[in-house]
Amino acid sequence: MSSLLYNIASSGLKAAQIALATTSNNISNAYVDGYNLQRVTLSEAQQSGALGNGVTVTTGIIRAYDSLVVGQLRAASTSAAAASTYSDNISQIDNLLSDSDTDLSTQMSTFFASLQALSSAASDSAARQTVIGSGQNLVSQFSSLDNTLRDMDSAIDSQLSATADQINTYAKQIATLNAQIARQGTGSESNALLDQRDQLVNSLNQLVGVNVTVQDDSTLSLTIGSGLTLVQGSSAYSLAVVPSSADASQMALAYDRGNGTLSEIDPATLTGGSLGGMLSFRDGALADARNQLGQIALAFADSFNQQHQAGVDLNGDAGGDFFTLGSPTIVSNTRNSGSAVLSVAFTDSTAAKASDYMAKYTADGWQITRNSDGASVAYTPATDESGATVLSFEGLSLSVSGTPSVNDSYQLKTVSNVIQGLSVAITDPALIAAGQADDESGDGDNRNAEALLALQNTKLVGGSATLSTAYASLVSKVGTQTSNAKITAETQASMVSQLTEKQQSISDVNLDEEYVDLQRYQQYYQANSKVMTTAGTIFDALLSALG
Repeated sequence: MSSLLYNIASSGLKAAQIALATTSNNISNAYVDGYNLQRVTLSEAQQSGALGNGVTVTTGIIRAYDSLVVGQLRAASTSAAAASTYSDNISQIDNLLSDSDTDLSTQMSTFFASLQALSSAASDSAARQTVIGSGQNLVSQFSSLDNTLRDMDSAIDSQLSATADQINTYAKQIATLNAQIARQGTGSESNALLDQRDQLVNSLNQLVGVNVTVQDDSTLSLTIGSGLTLVQGSSAYSLAVVPSSADASQMALAYDRGNGTLSEIDPATLTGGSLGGMLSFRDGALADARNQLGQIALAFADSFNQQHQAGVDLNGDAGGDFFTLGSPTIVSNTRNSGSAVLSVAFTDSTAAKASDYMAKYTADGWQITRNSDGASVAYTPATDESGATVLSFEGLSLSVSGTPSVNDSYQLKTVSNVIQGLSVAITDPALIAAGQADDESGDGDNRNAEALLALQNTKLVGGSATLSTAYASLVSKVGTQTSNAKITAETQASMVSQLTEKQQSISDVNLDEEYVDLQRYQQYYQANSKVMTTAGTIFDALLSALG
């Protein structure tokens, strides 16, 4: 009897010690990020007789962990990170355009006001100088806005590089933990490693959305994008930032398959995490804002030049260009294998769209795609005097000489480059063509000045909007996008908060509960100690009786 009591009490003491240690560990790690509550599961030991055989710890020390809730939280978190990043970035454009100090419409109004003054005193040198000065200020405002947007683009390229490095670091750390977990198995000794790995996966998931698969040996496989493996067991694959093959002026993410060969990743497949938010902003709202600003500058400067050329200056000479502006350029894909040479020019600035284009040669001929919305663009083909193919579409003329290969592609940088070359071409006030061309005494005539002034209310932009309404539309569009982005970010953050609360109700340490358990297991330990003492007393009595 005494030996049976001893064995039972011994199992109880052991169970109580494990429970006390587990509870103490929970209390110690209550404020450690990523720690999952641990529990001891006790069950009756298999009994060999009618009186029982004590207690046993059946499954070791288990983590309070719900993989379904964790998966839901992970999906919500990566969406929230993307939404927050996008919202933060587009808010910068909204602030830029709505700032009174950088308001382009004010500068345009000032410029046309100077033309109004000129039309009233066409030969006044001071009025003419004011037009030049106002034009320079307007150009400066266009350039300032464009440069700020370009700086945002460059900043994102830098952030992409830093983010890729951090992703690679997390991937290597997760792969290392995978190897350690595989060696130790799934017992309680791996709990700390599992917590560390989950925390790293969560951090990685904030940067780029990951798909998680648990293997039979408790290691994780992580994929991103369209199924690119980032972690497989103890192996980690890496990302790099390289100049885009389509446009070397822009950086692209590339995937290293482990053999040193880099493959560019389609940015449209990376939709989660801060990385997805950055790419979505750069290739969407930021590119659109730059292109719409370029479209306004093109329609304004080119239409103004055309009307200025129709007038005469104080010397009686025909007017020249009042503004210079950037010309469209062609960027060849680095993978092209053909010998085609392309050039592009504006034919009608009022028909130009707020978009750059991609021209791709296929087995069926040329395919033109608008970058802003991915729409296929119809064109009118022709052949010029030199035998080159000419494709006309949306206010542009694309000339192709030489022989392209199937799948060769080219970026047509049209409105995005306009402001880079924008400047006032006239420095001499006398060269402002304020007079009408058919009037020999153009020095005192103001009819062309009035025609230039009329451009303020002419639908020049896309053939459907005046300069002021086009800019107001840009400001309004960005404002609406910013508002929607903020709402989306707040909604996603709320979902994360709800799921976090649900996950914490399962896995977080409640100190009040742990204090109760600590007292309960102390009593449990003391009771088993009492049984042990009783067994010893009985055993001593038996020895005395036998002696």
